[in-house]
Amino acid sequence: MLAIPLFEVSPMSVSTSPDRHLLVIGGYGVVGTAVVELMHRTPGWQLTTAARRRPPTSLLDGSPAPAHISADLLDAAGTARAFSGLGSVTDLVFCAYSERESMAATVAPNLAMLEHSLKALRQAGARLRQVVLIGGGKSYGEHLGPYKTPAKESDPRFMGPIFYNDQEDLLWHEAEREGFAWTVLRPDGVMGPSLNSPMNILTGIASFAAISQALNLPLRFPGSLQAWSALHQATDSRVLAQAVLWALTSPNAQQQVFNVTNGDHFRWQHLWPQIAGFFGLASAAPQPMNLGVQMADKAPLWARIVQEQQLRPTPWEQIAAWPFVDGWLNTGYDMVQSTIKIRQAGFTGCIDSHQSVLEQLQRLRDYRLIP
Repeated sequence: MLAIPLFEVSPMSVSTSPDRHLLVIGGYGVVGTAVVELMHRTPGWQLTTAARRRPPTSLLDGSPAPAHISADLLDAAGTARAFSGLGSVTDLVFCAYSERESMAATVAPNLAMLEHSLKALRQAGARLRQVVLIGGGKSYGEHLGPYKTPAKESDPRFMGPIFYNDQEDLLWHEAEREGFAWTVLRPDGVMGPSLNSPMNILTGIASFAAISQALNLPLRFPGSLQAWSALHQATDSRVLAQAVLWALTSPNAQQQVFNVTNGDHFRWQHLWPQIAGFFGLASAAPQPMNLGVQMADKAPLWARIVQEQQLRPTPWEQIAAWPFVDGWLNTGYDMVQSTIKIRQAGFTGCIDSHQSVLEQLQRLRDYRLIP
């Protein structure tokens, strides 16, 4: 149990009506995994997931995975065929993401996936009540360099390309036309387990630590010296999942955009020794490196670790997207999003970020994803 409780949903705020059918698109990334885990055990909801990848046979806790639709969301006709039996869907959580070589290249595919999903549900006869779109801190330009902090939902947009803007514009247009409510949640640095999803900072750090451990090395922070001391933030995947459930059930969340983070901030120089201690390693001075280069030859070593430690057989290429991890660990400026708006609207979920990282690492270990 958490020493600092997450947001608790009161019995009156959770629907017990059997007509709430939730579709989670992108169900097994770091965000989707947490949403599916929570909604799977929440009374009153029928749950279906959809993604291009095949689903796991069971959730990380061992319970059976919910019904799943396999679909390539970039294929409009294929999505329509795949979603043809989803006319009973009443609610949608969209957390799918397609990585590309540049921000400009991400716009068309990520917009298309949302557009095709909404159109396919409409063609299937679904009458949506609420759509929750998962965005992120890039809405404030944090990927471009130092930005205005604390960033607030009311801040003006910056010059694109940024696919979040295009998705939000599409969502607002469709909501006005079809009459459903919407909520946009903007987490930052989501920490939690996922299955077969390399866009995960936590599994990246954990596998880097496991490789260091296997090579009898101390754990050296591989990011920039500026990032080592900058003020950063994260969003525990469980906090984000609770925010999704709150958004689906609270009138205060409708037609609103909300930042969602843990509620505090951290510096790697303070957190890193605790991560090292979790793996039984000494923490040495930072040593900036390009993880995409340094980890390129580590697949055989990882395979040996998996075999010796009897871990889940996760392929090395699905452990971490190293350019993504490099980007996170080389952000050498403050990252601060205000969460006052969502708190004033009634969501109070929070957790200490140091506690979050250590608990989520323990979950990875309990699920035999890391040694």
